[in-house]
Amino acid sequence: MTGDADESASSATVEDRREEWKGPVPVPSGANTEFWAATLEGELLYQHCEECGTAQLYPRAVCTGCGAVDPPFERSEGVGSVYTYTVCHVPGEPGFGDRTPYVVAAVDLAEGPRLLALVDCAPDAIEVGDSLEVRFWQVSDEAAVPVFVPA
Repeated sequence: MTGDADESASSATVEDRREEWKGPVPVPSGANTEFWAATLEGELLYQHCEECGTAQLYPRAVCTGCGAVDPPFERSEGVGSVYTYTVCHVPGEPGFGDRTPYVVAAVDLAEGPRLLALVDCAPDAIEVGDSLEVRFWQVSDEAAVPVFVPA
């Protein structure tokens, strides 16, 4: 990893879902290659700009705060809270039809970035403000999808 990643953060569980996964499969390229490689190791990375301090996720080639090129990655603790969520009764992506209803949440990570993610829980088992922790579902040889569960 580039930057000063927190080496004390532990790795999360990576569950092999390659056989049954029917949803979209990430294709690592450019600025997100390091991010997806880390997911296979159970690590959630985010970018932290050394110029302006902006923390961002998903990876981009430039900082969303100041435009600095290639902000370095840091390792997240993989914990956060529900900012908001929705229960999807109609599949939003091909391959999600057999999952309905399922939960997608905007998760505020402890380090600051907010990301949209699948939450592996019953639709009636989540509320705004709930604590979550990351797990990973390996969906290809190149990537594991971050999925959150109640903490």
